[in-house]
Amino acid sequence: MTIKAKALVVAVWLLSLAAVPVAGEELQVVIVRPGDTLWSMANTYLKDPTKWNQILKYNKLPSSDPAIALPGMALKVPVNLIKEQYRAAKLVSFLPEVLYRRAGAEDWSGVYAKMDLFKSDTLRTKVDSRADVKFYTGETLILYANSIAVLRPPGNSKMDVELLAGEMRGLRSRVVTASAKITPKTKNTEFGARLREDLTTLVQVYKGKADVEAQGKTVEVLEGFATEVKIDLPPSKPIALPPLVEFAGQAQAKLGSGKGSKLTLDGGVISLNLKRGPRLAGAPVPGVGDKDLLKGAPAAGNIVGKNLDTNEMMDLISAANPVQGYHLQVARDQNFNAIVFNKTFDAFDTIDVNDLLVPGSYWMRVALVDLLGFEGKFNSPRPIRVGPVKGR
Repeated sequence: MTIKAKALVVAVWLLSLAAVPVAGEELQVVIVRPGDTLWSMANTYLKDPTKWNQILKYNKLPSSDPAIALPGMALKVPVNLIKEQYRAAKLVSFLPEVLYRRAGAEDWSGVYAKMDLFKSDTLRTKVDSRADVKFYTGETLILYANSIAVLRPPGNSKMDVELLAGEMRGLRSRVVTASAKITPKTKNTEFGARLREDLTTLVQVYKGKADVEAQGKTVEVLEGFATEVKIDLPPSKPIALPPLVEFAGQAQAKLGSGKGSKLTLDGGVISLNLKRGPRLAGAPVPGVGDKDLLKGAPAAGNIVGKNLDTNEMMDLISAANPVQGYHLQVARDQNFNAIVFNKTFDAFDTIDVNDLLVPGSYWMRVALVDLLGFEGKFNSPRPIRVGPVKGR
């Protein structure tokens, strides 16, 4: 048998292994770019480039020669061979309407359940939507309404997410914005990040701790604290987040350490029981905060719409209750995968959920928002029953 014939037999044998995955092996799709070869693909994506021939086992290629340019196609590659920064993320769940755009593409497309998302893909959530993403390396990302984020942004291999607009919550995710870098420092670090229209970044740490870097300065933000990073300025000194709301008994939840107002829930009516004081003539009105991220709701940092004047702000502070408002969520399930109501209210508002929801059984949770616009943790979910009230 001639050398050429032997080479042909080897090539045929290698190609015969295509599309025969090893049992239980997880595969990821890698898109071939113009001019790519098996060699270049292996050097870019594989932890060990010498294992380029493993790609032949799962794909029918026109040639087994690693130096020949491949036609544009999608290659299946074992996940365990791929460098961590190139491993895809999985869209775990979403609430419509969520769009995605592949790297280098111009058009947006609608997402679908359990789809793979790749390095440099962009996610965009619209009004009342949300996307939950999990990376193969364990980091998670929750992208809230009216937000845009790039996964594993190009040119920044140390970051998992680039937040371009809106708000997110992450577990161990390394995040960069226009004004800050956020690096979790523990395995269980959970935090929130919000990018204002003026490119100010708000960072809130709910578990663990995180480093927040800007303009050559790094501050460590511990659990229960938050920092603000304005464009072209270093991070502010961390401040304590609003207290956690926990319901006591059937009706009340304490906000402070023995002082301040109480959150009550009575017959589906929710209130912080705050009374508006007399308005000072000519009192200045505080500045505008964030863009509204929830349809029909006042934004967390916006206290203009409710005409909260300086006198009333001082009443809140003097009562040891630095609360501007509260974020109410109601869902049909305890895990809040089926949210039916999601809105932020002024601290002086009283809400009757009987007027907002159709009769039925729900779960409710509340988080407080302080005067700077920082939002604390949601309380433990509480079951509620919505229905006709006697005598109405």
